[in-house]
Amino acid sequence: MLFITGSSFYMIIKFPFYTRFKVIFVLFFVVNTLLFIRFREPRNNLFQKMMQSKFFPRKLTFTMEGKYLVFITLGIGFAAVNTGINLLYLLMTMLLSMIVASGILSELTLKKLRWEIDLPSEATVSSETLAILAIRNGKRRLSSFSLEGELLIPENKGIVQKKGTLLKLNAGKEGQILVRLIFSQRGKQEIRGVSIETRFPFSFFTKSRHYEFNRSVLVLPKGEEPVAQTLSRLTIKQLEDFETMDNRGQGLEFHSVRQMYPGDDWRSVHWKKTAAGQEFVIREFDSLAGRKATVCLTGNRGSQIVYQQREKGIELAASIAKFLVYRDFQVGLLGPNLRIEEGGGSSSLKRIFVALALLDAGQDFPMTGSQKNRNLPETCIWINLDSLNVSQTGSVAKGESVT
Repeated sequence: MLFITGSSFYMIIKFPFYTRFKVIFVLFFVVNTLLFIRFREPRNNLFQKMMQSKFFPRKLTFTMEGKYLVFITLGIGFAAVNTGINLLYLLMTMLLSMIVASGILSELTLKKLRWEIDLPSEATVSSETLAILAIRNGKRRLSSFSLEGELLIPENKGIVQKKGTLLKLNAGKEGQILVRLIFSQRGKQEIRGVSIETRFPFSFFTKSRHYEFNRSVLVLPKGEEPVAQTLSRLTIKQLEDFETMDNRGQGLEFHSVRQMYPGDDWRSVHWKKTAAGQEFVIREFDSLAGRKATVCLTGNRGSQIVYQQREKGIELAASIAKFLVYRDFQVGLLGPNLRIEEGGGSSSLKRIFVALALLDAGQDFPMTGSQKNRNLPETCIWINLDSLNVSQTGSVAKGESVT
């Protein structure tokens, strides 16, 4: 295609008086341009790679209107050269001046912008999360128009984002752009930077500037799967007061003390033991202690790992833990090289969700009833991440974690 384009220009310039040659090679050039636009691969486009490199501080892409404008300008230019009509030259000059004005005004819009990004440290799967992009216009007299902001994220992570827009930012003023994010996968999701762009003034081109940084957002499982029917087959659901185990409060009778975690009530701090051990501990009462249960993660040995199935199992484990905590249970978590002791309240549930968010779904999980699963907590709810089967077993005492 490059050879045909170059030869077309050469023949038009070399033989200016041969109309047939000019018509033939103009047609070659037009067809070549159309094929290039229609069948090109955007990711492998040389122009796109060049404009997205770090050598160029500004990134430029064509909108659909801009492609039509450039194509019409080239067509009118060829017609003006062939016919010599001054009106066509005037029209071509007007179109070229619009392209130049668009480049200058968009450059002035992006000039001297200062920004700060407020990213949430945590998010939830399939829930909308807001990232606040604060922009300050450092220009003394000129305003910035039609600013759009988005985050630079990996393409294969399934992250959906909606750009935020700021129509006008006066000189010396500060504004905010809200970028909406929806994460479809749990775990740590990388944010590689922020992009500020504009289509001002004619929307023919999108000029942007990328600012790179490395941050991450921890995406927690949602934990909203319906599990009441699943737990109805277990003995834990047959307890007489299971449905009424949601009495929250300070309680009356002292039960025990434990280490304090973020989210616990400061009114329950045991100050004497805190001063003696140089570590915050809180008092637990009977109404807060409730019953204990541990969610244990298992799998099928030797079977092929289906990651989508295991992700459903992890979501099921989060839902069961959330369901039991809301029934005033003290819930723990047990898995490969992982153990979270039983605890109640939002702080314990938060620790379980963080552990499930960071859990590697590709590792080997022990089978239910294997010899390695000895010295388990008193009440274990086994969740098979491969078959999604839920069962309940028990042991006498607490012991070491599953490896």
